[in-house]
Amino acid sequence: MPEITKKEITERLEALKPGESLRFRLTATFGERFVILQVNPLYPKKGQKKFVLLNGKDEANARSQPPFYAAVKAKKLAEWVADRADRWITETEPPLQRAA
Repeated sequence: MPEITKKEITERLEALKPGESLRFRLTATFGERFVILQVNPLYPKKGQKKFVLLNGKDEANARSQPPFYAAVKAKKLAEWVADRADRWITETEPPLQRAA
């Protein structure tokens, strides 16, 4: 599996348009949580940061939570994800399902 790099995440995040997102799965060490990076829909209102990181046990949970982390620069969020995630989640990939 190709390594997730800070540079690649930064480039992709800076190229996002409103409504688009990047999705990742954290490693088992970090609970295999689902992470979404996107342009903050509230930006550029006063006091809002440009990029947000959503974090949850699955995609629906992550989207229902307030932002876990927000930053003006994509590099800070990219660093956080690159240190903790081991794989990208594609738009066509089904959600992670655990054995009962």
